[in-house]
Amino acid sequence: MSSRKTSSIQLGENSTSGEHFFQGGLPFRFINAAGTVTFGRYQLLPVSGAHYLSDAQTAKAKPDYLSEEILHRVTQGPVAFKLVVQVAEPGDKLDDPSITWSDKHRLVELGTLQVTRAVADNAAAQKSLMFLPNNVPAGIEPQDPMINARSAAYPVSFGRRQ
Repeated sequence: MSSRKTSSIQLGENSTSGEHFFQGGLPFRFINAAGTVTFGRYQLLPVSGAHYLSDAQTAKAKPDYLSEEILHRVTQGPVAFKLVVQVAEPGDKLDDPSITWSDKHRLVELGTLQVTRAVADNAAAQKSLMFLPNNVPAGIEPQDPMINARSAAYPVSFGRRQ
């Protein structure tokens, strides 16, 4: 996990969609049963490790490289990611998503996400999905006030795309 990069522009050498690190921008509030609040950022870490393309390889990659590649990759076996939360430390700026936190921050593993297959009509299925950033379980709250505004706007945008 030491080769973490947050740029979505860089792709992995011999890279696949299952070899890219993802980190959310602003942290969420995690509130336990006793009411203790902990801030943390979600991360998806590829189980196979992160790998990145060179600038030359990136320049040659098609715009939909990752979308096409994941469809092929899942035919070879599951693509797995560890879902973790990087826990904030005292003094961390919680309102600036451009600041990368240290790799020394504690990571709490929440589970593993496995992509095992593509649906039969992937393009049509994607059109029926809608992301809502505030759709979280009890005890987890967005700390960014814009998330609620985005979650109100996304259904309008979704309806117009249909």
